Amino acid sequence: MPRPSITSVALLFTVATARPAFAQQPPTPPVPDTGSIRIERTPQNAYRFRLLGVYDEATGAPIPGVDVSDLLTGVHATTTVTGTVSLYFLPEGGSFVRLRKVGYGVQTVPVSISPADTAPITLTLAHATELAPVVVRGDTIPHYLAPGLQGFAERASHGLGHFITEADLRKSDNRALANLLTSRLPGVMSVPDGRDPSAIHLVSARKMCQGSALSLCRSPNCFVSVFIDGAKIYPGGPLPDFNRLSVQDYGAVEFYETSETPPEFSEPGMDCGTLVLWSRER
Repeated sequence: MPRPSITSVALLFTVATARPAFAQQPPTPPVPDTGSIRIERTPQNAYRFRLLGVYDEATGAPIPGVDVSDLLTGVHATTTVTGTVSLYFLPEGGSFVRLRKVGYGVQTVPVSISPADTAPITLTLAHATELAPVVVRGDTIPHYLAPGLQGFAERASHGLGHFITEADLRKSDNRALANLLTSRLPGVMSVPDGRDPSAIHLVSARKMCQGSALSLCRSPNCFVSVFIDGAKIYPGGPLPDFNRLSVQDYGAVEFYETSETPPEFSEPGMDCGTLVLWSRER
């Protein structure tokens, strides 16, 4: 599924930091037409235009061309020559944001959007010293640079759980992530959102209802726990719509039945299975 995109906004801000001084100017407006996302800035909604600046961890220089995407909707923008972007495309309340650019490590962070959360956000990206070779045949797992993907490779070698490698994901880049996951992962099924039938969530196929084994529900509601790049997305945040997530964004997938879940992805009450997604390095 193609990712929706918007035009980034060239807004600048001053950041207090101990790193090398950044040459920046005050924010400049107005917001251009963004196509799929249009929000007119007013004094009442100014907090929606929270700013994000991305800088090189080693030099402090701004990094242009960083893909900044909302993990839960697939909407994305790109940092300007000043390394900045306005986050007005995030939903009310906020979301999880992924930063990605070739030559740098991927970073995923939660971001709040509310009248109480207006301070500019400063993030740094570390250089990847080299690009790992991509293996696209067989079931071989590439040698990864990112620690998260290295952990995936280690867990996959033990065989406890269900794994989809980058090679298999790349073969399915044109498929919806929801369809791929339900066809490849035993113990997972999809259900439409009760309020938005076009939205798809994932539930356990082994246990239909949350709670005890004797619990009853009108429709399956034992939603799988979801981690992306090590950050817990659900529970604790909104249910991901897997119809909006693109296969081409991910380099590895792992799924665990409750009894198989590694400690780093296990918490009390998470008993509907655990899905772990890792962003593709490039």
